Parts: sequence; C-alpha cells; structure tokens
Amino acid sequence: MAKQKDIWRFNDDEWKVHIDNDKLCEEVVDRFGLHRSTIYYENGGLSEETAWDIIVPNSKINKVKKYLKDNT
Repeated sequence: MAKQKDIWRFNDDEWKVHIDNDKLCEEVVDRFGLHRSTIYYENGGLSEETAWDIIVPNSKINKVKKYLKDNT
C-alpha cells in the first residue's frame, strides 16, 4: 500500500502517490476525481499492470493521505 516513501512532491502544486493495489488505486481515483498518471508493468511487459502513480493537487493531498492511512 502507499507508504510515506511512496508519496512525494511532484512540483510546486502537485504530489505523486504510488499505489500497487488496483482496487485501492481505483477507489482513490474515483473518490477524489483524480487520474492515473503513470502505469508500471510486470517485468517490462505490457500485459499486466502492477502499480500506478496518481497526481494529487496540494488541495487534496491531506485528504488522500488520510484516506490511504484509514484504508490500508
């Protein structure tokens, strides 16, 4: 699940959150109106998505962190 090391400042206005659980990622995307910005694949192949980065604006990062803490 997303740990503090999996959350980092992306630029002045946004953060990136790395999640390796598809269900949790989908919940965060839907609940907060976000999108998956980066997709990671198993062993470099394009057949199986294994993790995702989500870009989160400053205005939502605390709510996303709390949601992740409460749901992981």
